[in-house]
Amino acid sequence: MRAVAAAHEFLARDPETGLYPCLQYIIEGSGVRVYHAGDTLRYEGMLPKLRAFGPMDAALLPINGRDGARYRRNCIGNMTFQEAADLAGELRPRLVIPGHWDMFADNPGDPAAFADYLDAKYPGQVPCLVPKRLAPVFVKAPEL
Repeated sequence: MRAVAAAHEFLARDPETGLYPCLQYIIEGSGVRVYHAGDTLRYEGMLPKLRAFGPMDAALLPINGRDGARYRRNCIGNMTFQEAADLAGELRPRLVIPGHWDMFADNPGDPAAFADYLDAKYPGQVPCLVPKRLAPVFVKAPEL
């Protein structure tokens, strides 16, 4: 498991440690590489950091977004579904899975809108799986 800094509303270092308190993870095992973005926005330099790990077999991306109403409630944001789709289109994982869409009633995302936008902008380029709630997802290693 390796980590990349995440921008959970802001890309900020802890003033005492100099470390980034919010992280994204790249998990590798059994020939599979999975990128779990967690809570993050896109930021300058993030895509090259992710590409440096090599091709991703799966990417789990937050799609619940951010807006003024949520920010005023102290609900800090993540990528919008459009930003997540663009990251998937640029990163080109073998599979993308939208996340953060059914966690909190007052901070939703729309996985159907994500899948539709991804298909419209990157037709046939990045397969998308919207899993059923609490259903396991298995990612197999690519066949060589």
